Amino acid sequence: MALKLVHGLTSSTLMLLFASGLGAEYEWAGIFDTPDSVYMWTAQKVEGEYADPAMKLVALPATGSTATELGRLEADGKQALTLACTEVTFGDTIIPEQNRCYQLKFKQDAWQSLFMVDTSSVSAVAFFAEHVPTEFESTAHYLKDREGTDIEPGAELPEKEEHAEAAPYGDAIGAAILVNLVTLTGVIMLAPGIARLAAAYEVAFKGVVFAFAAGALLSCAFFLLLFEATHLVAEGWTKEVDILWRWGTMILAGFAFPAVIDNVLATVTGVGHSHAAAAATASADGAAAANEQAGDQEGKETGVTGVVPNSDGKGQELVTRVRLVGSILIGDFFHNLCDGFFLGAAFKGCGAGFGWGVAAATILHEIPQELADYAVLTSEEAALSPVKALALNFISGLSVMLGAVIILTTEVGNAGTGLLLAFGGGVYLHVGATDCMPHVYNPKLSAAQRFLCFGAFTLGAVLIGLILIGHEHCVPEDGPGHHH
Repeated sequence: MALKLVHGLTSSTLMLLFASGLGAEYEWAGIFDTPDSVYMWTAQKVEGEYADPAMKLVALPATGSTATELGRLEADGKQALTLACTEVTFGDTIIPEQNRCYQLKFKQDAWQSLFMVDTSSVSAVAFFAEHVPTEFESTAHYLKDREGTDIEPGAELPEKEEHAEAAPYGDAIGAAILVNLVTLTGVIMLAPGIARLAAAYEVAFKGVVFAFAAGALLSCAFFLLLFEATHLVAEGWTKEVDILWRWGTMILAGFAFPAVIDNVLATVTGVGHSHAAAAATASADGAAAANEQAGDQEGKETGVTGVVPNSDGKGQELVTRVRLVGSILIGDFFHNLCDGFFLGAAFKGCGAGFGWGVAAATILHEIPQELADYAVLTSEEAALSPVKALALNFISGLSVMLGAVIILTTEVGNAGTGLLLAFGGGVYLHVGATDCMPHVYNPKLSAAQRFLCFGAFTLGAVLIGLILIGHEHCVPEDGPGHHH
């Protein structure tokens, strides 16, 4: 019996000594630069109660906020947690010291407990805590300076596993493929019934289709891109003015971008998209009248009409066609490349739900755009056959996949993604407001046709707005800082 008692005492003593030698385990440790003399440690109730009524905390002086320094102090922190702890309550002060442990007693009749941290004699502090401090966060970060700014650790233990989430290649590339398939939308114009309908009610047909696209685009810009961009841009800067001017500048840059591309193409090729659009909207009767006035007998014999020969003859005629076709295809290449950028950023930065919302808006606005491009490419001015027009349009549209892949394979931070989404919102504002909406105000539309156009606009906006059901705004979990 005595032997058993001695053996039990010996075992217990050895276990105690062993535990004391190793020190107590901690759940979390973090090291911070402390240039100010006072900081505030905060613990809050979450869903009506504290994660624990009390928590052991060790604060050790440090020479810097590096992972190496935190590792050097780890044994001291564990050792201090085995000591008798000094109890501190709401409003008390914690002073970083070697071989000292604090027992934070939280005020149960208050929704949060605040403790002062006196750092007047140290340049950095390493905390070793019995619990992860974020367990006590509801609306405020656990460590703040005297101005209320969140203070983040330079390093933490245990180290966070660097498991980079796989880029959403499947969803993003799938969406890009669907967008590119829209380049073949012109095939529906080969159907006799639709072709006759579009020809008989050309102005009304374009008004309805472009109004629908405008609703989808503007809804996507306001409900998704611009709003989400504000949260993401805030991940990179803390001052409101720094966030605002970058966000606004990217929107304005995106709004101006289509006009810049149009002017560059007009300068380089001599035929801008505005010229192409004018050619596309010309009626068949107007083109026939122009041909008749020009006496384009040579065009009628060759089957290529609508081009007025000049002193250069067929050579100049070919140059005009190449410039017109080139302007359409080059413009579409850059347009779809940007769509790919926006899709990649949406899927990568905000998840599948948000990404498919942007994809839906992109597809809806691409339909009238591709119909217009098809009309230009098969017009008498461009003189491409339907098969060639569809094939070339499809090839130029492949840039949407290129844009998505570039974003998916590039390390773009949360703030960068936000700026890209703001730029995309600006582009969508321009296309929706200045390219699509003017078709609704065509003076040739009757009052009933205009109401039909606004109905189409509403439908396009509602279809994108439905995505907001159950939608949560995009705030990446791995972004720097806490924006409570």
